[in-house]
Amino acid sequence: MNDEARIVTLFGGARVPADSPLYADCMELGRLLGQAGFVVATGGYTGTMEATLRGAREAGAHTIGYTCATFERDFQPNRWVVEERKTRVLSTRIQRLAEESDAFLVVHGGLGTLAELALVWNMMLAGELAAKPLVVVGPEWPRVIDLVQAETQMGSSALRLLTLAATPQQAVTWLHTWLAARPGQ
Repeated sequence: MNDEARIVTLFGGARVPADSPLYADCMELGRLLGQAGFVVATGGYTGTMEATLRGAREAGAHTIGYTCATFERDFQPNRWVVEERKTRVLSTRIQRLAEESDAFLVVHGGLGTLAELALVWNMMLAGELAAKPLVVVGPEWPRVIDLVQAETQMGSSALRLLTLAATPQQAVTWLHTWLAARPGQ
């Protein structure tokens, strides 16, 4: 693994079948990240996590699965995980992902995905975590963000920390440009 490579973490759902359009989009996302020279990380299990790591591995990238003892009774790391970074509990897993990642991409998922997005986003807003790219990818996110903004006390400072991308290509292009403009960060 290249010591200079930046870790891009994907948050997304585990309940995504391999024959779905979202699985295909996540494979493409992983492939594009791998081709751009990023280390690609996920929670290391099924669905979008598997698809993203699969695309990255097929592109020759190093992959990391941030697994958790909480899930080991029901899940094993997928076969595309090269390096496993295991934690005991879920909160430590998210904290470690937040601290060790250089950027975050978020795709359609469930409650865990929303928790990961909300925690990382709030950590950046509170200054507990340095501002890093936080990109939500997919057509559902503008509606979700609009609803959250309308129904909470979220202000414009929070919105400035988030980037919306319609496609995997748009997300990776934006991410590569943002990180290239900030060498060493």
